[in-house]
Amino acid sequence: MHYAKESWEKIGRRNDFSIFSIVPKFNILFIRAVHKHEYTMSQPMKRPFGITIIAILTIVSGVVLIFGGLSSLVSGAFFASISVENVLTEIQQQDQQPQTLDVAELHALVQLLGSSSIVMGAIVLVIGLGYLVVAYGLLKGRKWARTITVILTTISIIVQIVFIITTSMLNIAMHHDANTSLYHLVDQIIGIAINGIILYYLYRPSVKEYFKKIQS
Repeated sequence: MHYAKESWEKIGRRNDFSIFSIVPKFNILFIRAVHKHEYTMSQPMKRPFGITIIAILTIVSGVVLIFGGLSSLVSGAFFASISVENVLTEIQQQDQQPQTLDVAELHALVQLLGSSSIVMGAIVLVIGLGYLVVAYGLLKGRKWARTITVILTTISIIVQIVFIITTSMLNIAMHHDANTSLYHLVDQIIGIAINGIILYYLYRPSVKEYFKKIQS
């Protein structure tokens, strides 16, 4: 009985060493791992350099569109304020020729040009402001900004491809200058290449992970 009791005590001590003394060590390792993970998650993730470049390009495009929209608005307002009668009177006095143009039709044409310029200017202005908002979202790591950039870049590639096809067909039909046609072709190909690089970069795992972490 004494031997059996001693054996059980040895087994208990051995079990205590193998189980109950190891569990705290695992607890310590687990707590350290959790703290390390929390520290890593709390650290701000560095923005990829390519995202900064894309955001800058988006800002430049937005500023150009805003200026273009404002110019179109000013042009539209100018056309809308033109007095066709006064213009025709001045032309008639300078040329000393009888008036042969229909004033009503010319007035309608000028008004149409003015209204079209105002509408297009407003649309371009809104798009330009949207580009600035998207650029801000890219710099802040917003997932919606990446999604919008992907959509706009894809649309731009499709439009450029369609433009190349239609321009090439028109140049062949109209027998335009080959050098000019080649210039436009190279210009569109460069644009497609740049947009393709941007699209590829936005789908890189590290870039997608950046937007996911910032969003979370």
